[in-house]
Amino acid sequence: MRIIILTWIAVAALASAQAQGPGKQEAKEFFAHQHYAEALSALNSNPALVKSDPEARFLLAVCHYQLNQLAEAEAALLNLIKSEKSPYPECWLYLGKIYHAMHQFGKAADHYKDYLRRARPSHPNRQMVWDETRRCANGMEWQYRQAEVAVENMGRAVNTEYDEFAPILSPNFSSKLYFSSIRPGNIGGSRNSSGFPDNRLGHHSSDMFSCEAPGGSNWGNVKAMHHLLNSPQHEVLLDFNADGSALYYFKGATPETGQIFVDTFRKMEERSLSTNPFLGPLSPAIGDGAPFFANDTLLYFASRRPGGFGGLDLYTSTFSNGKWTAPENLGPVINTPYDETTPFLARDGRTLYFSSNHPHRSLGGLDVLKAVYNAGAKRWTEPENLGLPVNSAADDAYFRIGKDGFTGYFSSSRKDGYGQRDLYLAYFQNYLPEMELPADFQPSSQTRPLIKVEENITRPQKDLATEPAAPAVESTPAHPAPASAFAPIYFGQEKDGLSENDKIQLGRIAETMKAFPGLQLAITAFCTEPLPLSARLFNGIKKAQLAADFLIRQGVGEGAISIRSGDAGGARLRSGAYALEFSFLKPEGFPPETILPDLETGFAPAIPGHSSHRKLLYKVQVSSLSGPFKGPLIERHPDAMVEKSPGLALYRYTLGAFSSFSQAEAFRQELARAGQKSAFVAPYICGVRADRALARKYLSEFPDLRNFAN
Repeated sequence: MRIIILTWIAVAALASAQAQGPGKQEAKEFFAHQHYAEALSALNSNPALVKSDPEARFLLAVCHYQLNQLAEAEAALLNLIKSEKSPYPECWLYLGKIYHAMHQFGKAADHYKDYLRRARPSHPNRQMVWDETRRCANGMEWQYRQAEVAVENMGRAVNTEYDEFAPILSPNFSSKLYFSSIRPGNIGGSRNSSGFPDNRLGHHSSDMFSCEAPGGSNWGNVKAMHHLLNSPQHEVLLDFNADGSALYYFKGATPETGQIFVDTFRKMEERSLSTNPFLGPLSPAIGDGAPFFANDTLLYFASRRPGGFGGLDLYTSTFSNGKWTAPENLGPVINTPYDETTPFLARDGRTLYFSSNHPHRSLGGLDVLKAVYNAGAKRWTEPENLGLPVNSAADDAYFRIGKDGFTGYFSSSRKDGYGQRDLYLAYFQNYLPEMELPADFQPSSQTRPLIKVEENITRPQKDLATEPAAPAVESTPAHPAPASAFAPIYFGQEKDGLSENDKIQLGRIAETMKAFPGLQLAITAFCTEPLPLSARLFNGIKKAQLAADFLIRQGVGEGAISIRSGDAGGARLRSGAYALEFSFLKPEGFPPETILPDLETGFAPAIPGHSSHRKLLYKVQVSSLSGPFKGPLIERHPDAMVEKSPGLALYRYTLGAFSSFSQAEAFRQELARAGQKSAFVAPYICGVRADRALARKYLSEFPDLRNFAN
């Protein structure tokens, strides 16, 4: 609806611009080219014109709306309705849009209906405004659903007053995100529709960027991808392959006309001015876009190609026998006569997230939906709207979930943002089980379809997009550091940082981790300061984060580290008030003759006999939060613990310490009866939290895991 309404206003503005005075003509020209700030400035420079000319006042109100200045837009429109004998019907339309954006759904619907009563019967906006009224009805119904998710803007360090969209999480680093943006400073400058420089009425092309969140919060450090990827044309990052050694991106003279390419992070001296085209089934010329590659052999994408149900439809294609199959439409349960776009398939291989603007499925614009494939019935379930606050009255799209199963990333044009579209985070209170790999998952041997990837590039451990270079060859010493090298680290006070001896110790751990890919490290902290338990746990995990951050700077991947803080239970430490323990989980196929400190052999505990030292331990998660736990729950039950993954914002709080799944499940049921309905059992192997896929790998060593895995 927004595009057609703006097109109608812009055409009217251009048609009459020549007949206006210089100030009004300039404002209309800027408005027609969607330069709303400049149009507003031109109008404000002539107060007499705005005061006397109702059209100028209406344009001023719409400029305020487009610039997210809702209060100013509302005041200008209400004044126009009050002072004019025959106000434009669009005054009621934009009041409806303002109240819709503010989630005042009933008030918005009333103003949409007022507009329909005033608009001529043949007006092209009528059907779309009826659709908006239907979306308001959905909003009135869905706004009372209980939400178990919090949403926040990524902040001014990432988002601008311009357009940021299509967030793609790094396959290798949970604290690195890629996105695309149309903003000043992009390569090529401001250009008109013919591609020629035009600093007055032109627009910038989209470029690709990365950003980081050291420590899991405060996203920033935005960097443009290097000049051999970004160009004066439009570039939009689409996806990565499974191991992060290649990226797919769109390049074209316009957002609708271009080609999809693959970049494999070649060394700078081996690059040319062009990259390899993607030889798959995608063709932007017929409306293909927004692809999602699942494990390199399964592709979902949106398309306007002929033969669909209308608008954008979702399609799928598989890579088999050396080629991609012909795309198949996902069918009428998923697709509608409206737009379905930006698909994301969860790790379970059957839960699909996508966005749709169908008025029966949306509360405003594109909304994020969820559907699950039923293999028995061979059909998709009816898509379910994720509701507020993930969705809004604006366009919410490009939704993806991080591997942690708690954090979502998406873009939205909601009016409380900084500009056009902004990047947002969604923090789910409960773990999303669809992000567990299925038990029978096997990485396909047909990886990197139709892409020749340099053999020495396996899993990049640096930002190759902004600093392209060949990864260093990993060293493989015959033996890692001895167990005695990994004794606990002690701190005296909360403010104490890492000493030089601590850094030497952590350096040895880093060398061991890099020498044996697949090794998992658990860092356990204890705090014995005279503080409430919640504060002791939180202060402890901040010490563990110090160590994790140091290891990451030494080249250890974030995904190989987990940090946690346990209740010391009144025990005293050998030294100081804080301690860090280090334990390892060896991967399958790890050399059996290699000696490593684990929880039974060579392990140096800070608190001997603590429950966290068991090689197999079950706990019950009761909450995931962005900060310290508030409330008496963790004080009432033994063995409280907080944990997180480095680079992620949420802290997971667990209770209990059990040797068998049945004991943990009985405790979970007890908590559920007491009101903790979302509590669930989590096992730990050598200190590392295990999902069902990991648990199945250790069934022979820990038969009790079968009760959890099944």
